[in-house]
Amino acid sequence: MNINWRAVLTGFVVAIALGAFIAWAGPLTETSVYLLAMPGLVGGFVAGYMVSGAGSGAVHGALATIVGALVLLAILTVAAALFVGLVPAVAGASVAVLALFVQAIPGGVAGAVGGWMKGRRTREPVTEPTPR
Repeated sequence: MNINWRAVLTGFVVAIALGAFIAWAGPLTETSVYLLAMPGLVGGFVAGYMVSGAGSGAVHGALATIVGALVLLAILTVAAALFVGLVPAVAGASVAVLALFVQAIPGGVAGAVGGWMKGRRTREPVTEPTPR
């Protein structure tokens, strides 16, 4: 399968921007925690819409959800190991990796919907120029 890394990066940037806005907009409560799923869904949808087809969209949506987050997780784990200690940093990282794989499912589903919608959009008929 050919991976369109531009679509993956665009979906990740959209997810990060939306996640930062949601975190900035208000305090996290029990009911607002469901809003945290929205960045992964929207980022996966954007990545899936940039490619065509449900299968390719699902792969790109899942990648957009977790690839950049894995890089951020590695940086945060190193920082936590330096400031907190090795055992808490590894314990937190293992829980975070499990959470990333769980988040890949909604990103993949949203990517599949985005890829499917791009393939289903109506095309405008091509009109021939009129002769003079």
